[in-house]
Formats: sequence, C-alpha cells, structure tokens
Amino acid sequence: MSTPSKWFALPLAAVLATTACSGGSKTTTPPADLPSADAVARQLAAALTAGDVSKLPTTAPIAEVVADHKVVMGGMDGLRSTVTPGTITYDGKAKTAEVDLANSLPLGAGAWTSATKATLEYVDGAWKVRWAPTIIAPDLTSTTRLRHTRDLPTRSPINAANGQALVQQMPAYKVGVDKANLAPSQYDTTARALAVAVGIDPVAYGKLVTAAGEKAFVPAITLRAGQVPSAASSLPGVLVSEVLLPLGPSQTFASGLLGVSGEATPEIVKASKGDVLPGDVVGLTGLQKRYDTQLRGTVGHTISLVPRSTASATPSPGATPTPATQPSDGASTAATKDLFTEASKPGTPLALSLDQTMQTKAEAVLASQPGIASLVVVKVGTGDILAAANSPASAANPTATFGRLAPGSTFKVVTSLALLRKGLTPTSSVPCTATVNVGGRNFKNYADFPASKVGNITLTDALANSCNTAFISQSSKLGSGDLAAAAASLGMGADHDAGYSSFFGSVPAATDEVTKAADMIGQGTVEASPMAMAGVAASVASGKTVLPWLVASKKPTSTAAPLTAPEATQLQTMMKAVVTDGSGKVLTGLMQGAKTGTAEYGRAVPPRTHAWMISWNQNHAVAAMVNDGASGSGTAAPLIKALFG
Repeated sequence: MSTPSKWFALPLAAVLATTACSGGSKTTTPPADLPSADAVARQLAAALTAGDVSKLPTTAPIAEVVADHKVVMGGMDGLRSTVTPGTITYDGKAKTAEVDLANSLPLGAGAWTSATKATLEYVDGAWKVRWAPTIIAPDLTSTTRLRHTRDLPTRSPINAANGQALVQQMPAYKVGVDKANLAPSQYDTTARALAVAVGIDPVAYGKLVTAAGEKAFVPAITLRAGQVPSAASSLPGVLVSEVLLPLGPSQTFASGLLGVSGEATPEIVKASKGDVLPGDVVGLTGLQKRYDTQLRGTVGHTISLVPRSTASATPSPGATPTPATQPSDGASTAATKDLFTEASKPGTPLALSLDQTMQTKAEAVLASQPGIASLVVVKVGTGDILAAANSPASAANPTATFGRLAPGSTFKVVTSLALLRKGLTPTSSVPCTATVNVGGRNFKNYADFPASKVGNITLTDALANSCNTAFISQSSKLGSGDLAAAAASLGMGADHDAGYSSFFGSVPAATDEVTKAADMIGQGTVEASPMAMAGVAASVASGKTVLPWLVASKKPTSTAAPLTAPEATQLQTMMKAVVTDGSGKVLTGLMQGAKTGTAEYGRAVPPRTHAWMISWNQNHAVAAMVNDGASGSGTAAPLIKALFG
C-alpha cells in the first residue's frame, strides 16, 4: 500500500489531532513514518524514578548524561521524584517528540510536584532522549543544581505525672578512635586501650577499628555527661564529640518502659521516605520507639535551585557555552531559588502517669536484688502507675508490666470473688485439710502452714493463712468461665492496647478438673504480670474495677462486669485479715490489706518458686515479685517495707 493511502485512511480523531496543531506538523499520534515513542518515554520516567539514567538511549554520550544527572541530584540526599509519563506530541518534519512528565516527591505532610517536558529525537532508526536538566525540574539550567535541606524540630519530651520531663534532649558524648589522627601502627593498640577504659570488648573493637577506612571515626560508646573516663579521653587519637540525645534522669530509670534512642538504622531510614536520614536520632526501643513520630514531630523540607560548584559548572550535554554558564572567575552566577518549602512542626510531648520520686525509690530498693524482681505501685482510685521498677537482672526487659508469671496465692483474691459470687461469704466455713485429691492428684499446703488452722475455717481465715486445700475444695462450685469473669472485674485477664508493653494477665478456661484446681490457687494455666496483680489490689482498695494505666492518651477501659461495692467491702475485710491475723503481718502499720503468694515453676527438684506480695493502703496499691524467692512474707514483703517504710 502506498504512503498517501496510509494517510488517507487515518481515523477522524487522528486527523483532528493533526490539524489542530500549528502548521499541521505536530500530532499526538505518531506520524506514519515514525514508530511510537511510548516505550522510550516510559523508560525515561522509570530511570528518573530509580535515579539511574545509565541505560537510557540518549543523543549525547551517556557518560556526560550520567555525570550531569549526578551533579543535579547530588544534593538531594538520595530523594527522587516519582515520574509519570503523559502526553507525547510528535513533530513529523523534525522527527522529534515532546513528552510531558509529572513529578511528585512526598515530603513531610506535603509533596513537591512539578511538570516537565523531555525532547525525544528519532536518530538512526530509534527514539533517543535529548538530555537537558529541565527534564528533572523546569527551572534548572546547565549552571544550577537541586539541593534538599531539612529543618529538624526539637524532639518533644516524655513527661511524668506532674509535667516534669522524664526523657528530654540532653548532652551526651560519643567516644571513639579518629583514625585520621593516628598512625596505622597505633590503630589496634589505641582501640584496645580505649575499649578497656570504657568497658567494652577490646578484641571486637580493635577489629572494628582496623577494618574501617583510614580516615574513619569509629565510635566505641556514647556516655552521659561526667561519665567519660579521663583514661579514655587522654589517649592519642581518641575523639570525644558532644551530641544531643533524648535521655532519662539516669541510665536505668524505667529503662524497660521508656526505651532508648540512637542513630537511625538503615531500615528506619529506608522506611521513612525522606523524613529520617543517616545520623538522625530516633527512638529504637520502648516508648521512645512506639511514639517516635509523635515525639519527633514533622521535619521541614526545602528544595532549592542553587549554583553548581566551580568543578561542576560545565554545560550540560548539548548546551551552548555562554558567558553566563562559564563566567570568567569559573563560578556560576546563578542565584539561589526555593522551589518547595514544607515547614517543620514540633512534636507532641508524651504524658505518663509515672511519679519520678516513687520510681527512683523503687529502683533503689531493687538495686541490690541479685535476681529478677519487680515493684509496681498503682494509685488507689484512679489506676495511675506511679512506679514500675525492675532489678538490674531484668536489664531492658519490662518485667514489671509485661512479665508472664504464675501469680500463686495472690490469685486467691480473684478466687475469693468468684466464690462470693456463688453465695459464699467471708464467714462461710470451708475445709482446710492437710491434703486434697482432685482427679488423682494430691494438693497440699505450704510446708510451715500453721497447724492451728487445719480443719473447718472461715473463707476469711483461708485467705489470711493461704490454705490451698480450702480453696481447691470449692473448685466444683465454679463454672469454666467464673474465674476469668472474677479476674476481669478486678482488672485482670482481659487484653488491652494500653499504649506500652503491658500484660494484664491470662485466665484460660480449664480443660480438666486438675487444671481447674490448680488455677484456684494461681498455678495451672493462670499467668499475670506484677502490674496486673497490682491492679487486683487497686481494684479491691478502690471499691471498683481499676485498670492500671501508664500512657495518658491510651487509658484502657474495662468491659467486664464491674466490681460492686458489697463485693469490694467483703474483699477488703478478707485482705485486711491477712495483715492483722495472717501471712501479711509483716506489713502491719504500712498496709491495710494484703495477700502473699508463692508459685512453683520449672522442672527443678525441688521446684523453684516465684515469691509474691500484693497489698494496699489508702493511697497506694503495690505488687512485689521476686522471680526466685522462698515466700511472699519472707522475700517479697521486705521490698514493700523498704519502699514505704
């Protein structure tokens, strides 16, 4: 078929598109003698989005194009727009095409958007890109480039109940070896000496320093003000540089909850989409991580058009040198111009219930504890967690609020409520025998159970003296969900997203009578954290269901049947008897109500035991837990005495 007949057969829409353009030589559809440029347009958009133009078909030498692209984008901190190709307009006479490009770069709460154009040229039987800086941004020239700058807002604090900052920006000191100021023969010796001085592994740090670049600064440790040993700072080649970090009152203060901040990992940088760059300080663990975005605020961003440096001020591929692009002094005369600005926005402080004085004292009480132990203090009436402290052996683990442990006989407060709801009263008679057999398993009381309390005793006496067999004897009175319901009414056992690492306990329905019997005394499948058991004590003392809370913006809400006033009065009477007549006498004068507990765990023979004590007075409910302890009264209660004595 002849060429004229091809043109004559064009659809009406194409004819209109052709004749609508100036002189009839431009069209949005390829002329008959040219192929479509769609593929090259898509390739160009993809290359710009990926930041790699090395595979583009271009009219200029590709090395020049790559170099120019690198200069233009070198100050953008790795940020690139997503580029989408649009309409292509063809010029049949010139054998060129112009493609519309839509550029979008999300930054902060906004986005930098622009519309650019790229010229394509049909050369040697193929479409090629006629490179120009204006493909990237419309105002770019051969003497200008792009620059991204950020305005970092001040990180907001984490505040205590009284508004006092618990975590705030404070000076710290990064200590390390600066290899630029050392001879190679000194690398390993200096690194090892520094490691010994600051208490880190000298062999590992020595290898790290040796492997780094010859001018590298290799951090060893970051220390608080006043903690940099003179033996470290006086070493040749050691650099001590000041940095600002979000820090708590001490290195250990509520560390399992508050967490730590530090330089962003590559994964955090990648996920941030430009809001976080290498070297930025972000929350890495705990509340500092969970609420990092809130505390960090919104980074401000500016995209500017700036002069190229003398070294890179050569014309772009295909540009014609002029006095403006190559001034006599070798520097660009282009002016700086802001193309996009998104203002920074400060973060929002995080309000906690913690009382700094109470938390500090609780940590001091636990400081000499050899193993894992926790103290949780809850405000009666409102559920504020005033302290959630752990011993040094817990390290960064939030055992106080997130530990999963058998609560032992402290759970008998929950069992007592379940039995009260089945018609028993504090004065109901229950059999406290030496042993009781359920489903072929013998249960017994603790070794030094008072002989005077063996026999028929009141439910109050059973709680006061922690008679296992008395409570187990009543297991048949409870249905499969009764213990769980009673626990929930005391703030325990139901899951809540409370805004921090929290475990409110678990009371699964027993699958057999033996497990059910064990659950009655806080063994079996029942688990709780010290915080959950402090909540049980707080509920009894408050006369209502209380859920402990830490984060003011995430106070949990109970959906359980509420603890009634008559139920609370009965439980208060029974827990008071623990202090006046039972295993909690050691707290006389400090606490009004209490409950001791031990819980066997593990497979050791004889079994290891958790030691517990929960108690309350007019203002405070407290749970003490020692992971390996002999008894609640002998091991856990002294912690409460030290805290409130």
